[in-house]
Amino acid sequence: MFPSVRRGILIAILLATVFLVACEEVTPTPRPTRTRTVEPQVILVTDTPEPSDTPAPAPSATSTAPAPTPRAASAPIARPINDPLLPIFGPFPPKPIPDRPANINPLTGLVANPAMLQRRPIVARIGNDKPVRDNNWQAGLSLADLVFEELIDVLGTQYAGTRYSAVYLSNDPPLIGPIRSERIVNFQIVPMLDGALANAGGSNRTRWLFSQSPLINLDEYFNQPAYCYISREGTFFYMGRLYTTSPRLREWMQQKKEEAAVPLYGFTFSDRAPTGQPVTSIGLTKAPWPAGSVVQWKYDSASGTYTRLVAGNAQTDLYYPVTAKWGNGATCVTSGAETRASIRATNVVVLYAKHEKTDIIEDSNNAVSVHITLTGQGDARFFRDGVMVSGKWRRQSEQEFFDFVDASGNTVYLKPGNTWFELVPTGYSLDAS
Repeated sequence: MFPSVRRGILIAILLATVFLVACEEVTPTPRPTRTRTVEPQVILVTDTPEPSDTPAPAPSATSTAPAPTPRAASAPIARPINDPLLPIFGPFPPKPIPDRPANINPLTGLVANPAMLQRRPIVARIGNDKPVRDNNWQAGLSLADLVFEELIDVLGTQYAGTRYSAVYLSNDPPLIGPIRSERIVNFQIVPMLDGALANAGGSNRTRWLFSQSPLINLDEYFNQPAYCYISREGTFFYMGRLYTTSPRLREWMQQKKEEAAVPLYGFTFSDRAPTGQPVTSIGLTKAPWPAGSVVQWKYDSASGTYTRLVAGNAQTDLYYPVTAKWGNGATCVTSGAETRASIRATNVVVLYAKHEKTDIIEDSNNAVSVHITLTGQGDARFFRDGVMVSGKWRRQSEQEFFDFVDASGNTVYLKPGNTWFELVPTGYSLDAS
């Protein structure tokens, strides 16, 4: 064969090979799974002495709850790692559920649609930064059955602020937010509800700890179609842009087969006002409570509720219906009139608990996360009907509801209605007058 012909054949073969390679579909490389193997170290913060206020007389109400009726518990869940910040998840519910009418909300003691109670509680992380309050960006707090307020993130000896975990069962707010990041304190709250945690993610170590638990974690990064964004302006726009709705979260959980009826032990309630020390003003104004987030609750005898003020201003809730083309980075579209409501509570409960710094870095300022211990027992102050009762909270595990007792060991009954829990360090000096 002539050399020129042989050379032409070789060139043709090479061109055909290049063409075939270029046309072949390339399979993308899977995203690597992020794992951590370093276990957080807990660094003890010295607590101040126990509160010294005189216990109030025990309430005279008697229990109206029938004897508990056992229900079947789910199988134990093994803890994949041995970490002191991660609860040990056992059978749920951990205790027999009290027998109550199907239309009584176990979180509020109020009559509710029984179908609404056969759902999984939603626990939403809601921001409480000053720009958020000043711009009326908070939505859905007034419709929560329960709200827990906790101190977050220590920089040096100062807490950065406070944040809320709002619990929804009997109501479906049309707007909830702004949604902020999770913290390890949610291991102390969500398990007793077997709830779904709506949040904007967290630091690598916090997110890793949650990945090692069986909790339903609706982290926005991995559940973007459940959330939408509201455009904000200014330096602090990021604090108030992520929102969701209760109907959308439940629709999303249905799609993921995570919605379910959860048997809740609940709290004990009585309409009868307790005997105690008359107190019409409750204040969290002293250090280490952040100066920009000082709280005052004022009792309103006409409504039998407590009005909430933050930094001297009445706290309000502004919400309105929204819809969206639900997907990654969807925009919230207003679809109805707005409602403005003041923040009120039927019960205010102050839970004293050990607060410990950890080495979990939560932000670019190197502020570290706080471990709040809400197992065992601790002091508590219960406010309802313009009266304060001093007592204790107690429970054996994070999956149990709190048991509330007075100084004599008698049950403390909440008034039917919503409850706000203030989590404070052991020995915190509360203003009560």
